[in-house]
Amino acid sequence: MEVLIKYDSGTRFTATCGDYTVSTGRGEDGNAGRDGMYPADLFTAAIGMCVGGYVAAYCGHHDIPHESMTISVDRETAKAPSRTTRVDVRIELPLEVSEKDAKAILQVADRCHITNSIRKSVEVVCSLATRDEE
Repeated sequence: MEVLIKYDSGTRFTATCGDYTVSTGRGEDGNAGRDGMYPADLFTAAIGMCVGGYVAAYCGHHDIPHESMTISVDRETAKAPSRTTRVDVRIELPLEVSEKDAKAILQVADRCHITNSIRKSVEVVCSLATRDEE
């Protein structure tokens, strides 16, 4: 599915995919209510949310309570070129799980689509198009 990103102002962009939208960056209009996470933070959040989806599905199928699960994600960065160099994901469940379940949950977390895309060096190809504005 295609995601369409439109420029708003400043460093603010809005991405639309189907019926869903998300905004990133800061605008020049001073309307903080329309500001959003910086793209690198959204990238980090996407990893945590993806991992969470896989873990929630596993827990649901194995009757492991997970309704108050939280996931914290921290990232390390580098410059030249600007990039994320490490992402640490901490999954917190509302109760202790067996060693067997803990191992299985971590294996499932490692199946996250976004994480696997990064690990397998996703190729990003940029192209430039222009359009006549009327």
